[in-house]
Amino acid sequence: MKWLIKKIKMKAILPAAAFLAAAAIGTTFAWQTWDLSVTNELKSHTTEVEVEEPEFDPSTGTKQVQFTNTGNSSVFLRVSYTEYWEKEENNTSYLISNTAADGTEMATKHWTDDWASEWTNGNDGWYYYNKVLEPGTSTNLILEEVTFENVTTEEYLNAHYRLYFKAEVVQCSDGSNTLNSEEVNKDATNSLFGKIAQVVEISDGDKIVKTVVWDEK
Repeated sequence: MKWLIKKIKMKAILPAAAFLAAAAIGTTFAWQTWDLSVTNELKSHTTEVEVEEPEFDPSTGTKQVQFTNTGNSSVFLRVSYTEYWEKEENNTSYLISNTAADGTEMATKHWTDDWASEWTNGNDGWYYYNKVLEPGTSTNLILEEVTFENVTTEEYLNAHYRLYFKAEVVQCSDGSNTLNSEEVNKDATNSLFGKIAQVVEISDGDKIVKTVVWDEK
């Protein structure tokens, strides 16, 4: 059995202070000194997952984020993100933490309730999706908007806020003809994620939902 692992990267660049910006995938927009771009990449013969932003509205700060499996194989999914501010002075760029000295976050991320209920914090910098992401299905939204109401100091004004999402997937062996699929999935996720995924099927009306329990290896 060949395990497959691929990466997608989502790059969102949001400059600071009184405006809000978001963008469709693969497009760059600019409002005054603000700009945002999103780049996604994940391709293989059997898996294809895309980062999607179903809705964005720069006037309200709406910035929705979710993941969609457009391939023909079920996958296990995990996501991480990083954020920082970048400022340029005298032709020199330097980075600023998103958290001020008093602990205040300059960029406030408005996560959805599903981000808390449908994802497991692996305490390793990654968040693990608690379902098998089957072909043609999407996760629920994980992010609704990003706001900058705390940006009041000169240090952050005219700086660029950068938010990066990175996701990794492992192919899930869930076909009826797969022998020892439970052990195959455990071995694959253990080897590639450092976590053990156990698939549990739960009846939800007329359909079966394949949930995932994540354990330490």
